[in-house]
Amino acid sequence: MKKLYLIASVLALLAVSCNKINDLESRVGSLEGRVNALETSVATLNENLDGLQRIVTALQNNDYLTTYNEIKDASGMVIGYELIFAKSGSVKIYHGKDGGTGPQGPAGPTGATPQIGIKQYTDGLFYWTLNGEWLLDATTGKMVLAVGIQGNPGTNGTNGIDGTPGTNGQNGKDGQDGITPQLRIQDGNWEISYDKGATWTQLGVATDIVTSDFFTSVAQVGGDLILTLRSGEVYNIPIGSQLSISYDSNALVLVKPGEERTIHYTITSSVGAATIEVLSSADVKAKTANESGLEGDIVLTVGEEITEYSKVVVLVTDGLRVITSRFTFEEEGMVVTDNTLKHFGADAGSLEIEFLTNTEFDVVIPEAFRSWMSVQSTKSMDLHGVTLALEANPGTRRTGTVGIVSKISTLRLDYTIVQDGNQVALRFTHTLAQFDAFPTMSGSLTGGTIYWGDGTSGPWNVFTHNYTDGAASHTVEAVTDNGLTQVEFATLTGITAVDVSQL
Repeated sequence: MKKLYLIASVLALLAVSCNKINDLESRVGSLEGRVNALETSVATLNENLDGLQRIVTALQNNDYLTTYNEIKDASGMVIGYELIFAKSGSVKIYHGKDGGTGPQGPAGPTGATPQIGIKQYTDGLFYWTLNGEWLLDATTGKMVLAVGIQGNPGTNGTNGIDGTPGTNGQNGKDGQDGITPQLRIQDGNWEISYDKGATWTQLGVATDIVTSDFFTSVAQVGGDLILTLRSGEVYNIPIGSQLSISYDSNALVLVKPGEERTIHYTITSSVGAATIEVLSSADVKAKTANESGLEGDIVLTVGEEITEYSKVVVLVTDGLRVITSRFTFEEEGMVVTDNTLKHFGADAGSLEIEFLTNTEFDVVIPEAFRSWMSVQSTKSMDLHGVTLALEANPGTRRTGTVGIVSKISTLRLDYTIVQDGNQVALRFTHTLAQFDAFPTMSGSLTGGTIYWGDGTSGPWNVFTHNYTDGAASHTVEAVTDNGLTQVEFATLTGITAVDVSQL
C-alpha cells in the first residue's frame, strides 16, 4: 500500500514539473518572438533612413520618378512603396509595424523611438535632424551632413616655355560624402552610429516598442508623390519629367505676306531649367527674344509669299527630355459674301451679316449706334456670321455702321445698316420770307410735326409760316406717321432743293 502512495506522489510531482516547463517554454518563445519583432522594426527603421537619404539626394540631382509600386506582405496589406527614379534607380520605403511588448519589468524612464529627418540649412546643404533639432556629431559637435557635396575642380597649371616645364596646377577641393546614421537598441538604450557601426553614441532610453512607421503619409497629388515624415518634413517628388511649352498663339499662324509676328512662350519643367531653339524654312525668319527664365518671345518674319511649306520648328530640352512643336502659316483674309449695305424694317428684330474669313475677329459698333444696335451672336466656321439685334425705331429712317476687325492685323470689313422708322420726313429748302408753297400730302396720316427751320415748329397740317429772323434760306422738315403715300407740289417758286430720302 505504501508503494502505491509513493508512486502516486511521484506522478503528481512530475505533472506539476511538466506544467511549469511548458509555461516557461511558452514565455521564452513569446520573448524570442518579441525580440525578433524589435530587431525587425529597428532594421526597417535603418532601411528607411537609407531610403530617405537616397530620395533627398535624387531630388537634389533633379531626378524624377518613372513609376512607383506598392509593397505588400503575405496577407496583401500595403506595408511600403518602391520608388523607381529615372537616374537614381530603385528606393524602398516602409510603413513598418510596431515591435511587440516584452515582459513586464520594473518601472523606469519613459523611452521613445527617435524621430529622424532631413532639412535644408541656410547654407543650402541638407543635414539630419533628431526630434526636430539638428543632429550633432557627438565627437565634433557639428551637424551631420545628409547629402554629399561635390568637390571643386582643380586649377590649370601654367604653360611651360621651351626647355622648361610648366608648374603643376592646384588640386581641387575634395568633395564630402553624406552620412547615413544607423540606430540600434543596446542595454535598454537607443544608440546611433555615424561610421557604419564602428562606434556608437547613446541617445536615450528605449522601450521595447519601436515605431518604425517612418513615413506617416504617402500620396499622389497631381504630378507629384508627396511623402510626409513622422518628424514633420514633407517631400514633393515629381512623377515623370514634366516638360511642356505653351504659346499665346495657335499652331496655325495667320499672317499677311512680309508681316512680323511675336509669339510669347512659357515652358513648364520639373527640373527647373530648359533651353529653347527655333528652326525655320527658308522663307521665314525666326529668333528668340526677351528670354527670362522659362519665358520669352519667338519673333517671326514671313516672306512675300506664304506657302504650305512655310513653317517654324521649336525644340525644347531640359537635359533629360526633348520636345518639339511646329508653327505653320496661312495668309489671312476677309471676304464679303453679298454686300455691305443692309436694309431693315422699323420694328425690332435680328439682322444677320455673313462673310468669309480664316482669322479671329471682333465686331465693332461705334458708340453713336449702340443705343439701338448690338451683337446678338457670332458663328465660328469658314463662313462666319454675326447676328445683330436692332431695337424698334419710333422715329425716321436711321443709318449706322458695323466693323468686322481682325484681332491680329489691320484687316476689316465695314457694313452700313439702314433701318426704316415709324415716321417719314420730307425736307425742302426755300428762300421765301412768307412760306405758302407747302406741298399736298395724302395717305393714312394721323399726326406729325413741321419744323420750319428757324427754331420753331407746329402741327403738320398748318402749311404757312412767316420768317422774321432775316435768314436768306431755310430748310423745312415735315415729319409724319409712316402712312404717307403721295406728295404733290402746287408750285416750286422759291424752293431750291427737295430731299425725299426719308420717305
